[in-house]
Amino acid sequence: MPFNKEVTHAQFCYMDKFILLASGNTLYLYKYNIDLSKVDEVRRYMTNNKYRLVKDFPVDNVQSITAMSSINSFFSYIVLLGCSNKSVLVYDMNVGKCVHTFTDVHTRHPHTIEQNKGSKYTTLPSGAHDLFLTSAVSDGIKLWDLRTIRCVKRYEAHTGCFHPLGVRFSPCGQYIASGSENKCAYLYDMKSNNIHKLTGHSEVVSDVAFHPVRPLLASASLSGDIKFFRP
Repeated sequence: MPFNKEVTHAQFCYMDKFILLASGNTLYLYKYNIDLSKVDEVRRYMTNNKYRLVKDFPVDNVQSITAMSSINSFFSYIVLLGCSNKSVLVYDMNVGKCVHTFTDVHTRHPHTIEQNKGSKYTTLPSGAHDLFLTSAVSDGIKLWDLRTIRCVKRYEAHTGCFHPLGVRFSPCGQYIASGSENKCAYLYDMKSNNIHKLTGHSEVVSDVAFHPVRPLLASASLSGDIKFFRP
């Protein structure tokens, strides 16, 4: 069945056992099965791939879901939703409901939510997975803690007045990387509070990504360039 509005976010969750979709003001949880059995050329288009809607979660008093995040690298029940009314909702899929609402997280709606996912190649300290980042146009980056239910730090050295910019935790959990409109990428050290400005782009740096194993940061700009940085 087609959705009434465009699907704005999609991701796997719970170690690839489910799919999360966001459309309009509703979160959808799907179960799926991919038929991996070997078939001959005649039956290759008759596989038994299946999916079904487990549950939908309409968000009241919200026009649209603007950001979504759920850790998929281990069994996590937590789903975070950024909404057009500037709130962030915490859903516990184990009980099937919203368990907390962060109100007025930014002056505008959050366009990015980034959880401290870590990596299968690293071990994060206890409680590190409870940290998450939000970002909004013209209002910087905020670091939140699910244990204390509050914002614990802001990061505002980068410039982001007009474009949604990518934000990422490093796999080790020590660094935060961000794009910027001044043609640079920024690397924030959460332990020392040092800020590293990475230059070399000719346009707005719109997104960033860490290598899961190596100390390597990739940055992408609106000009189509991708650059790699090492410490």
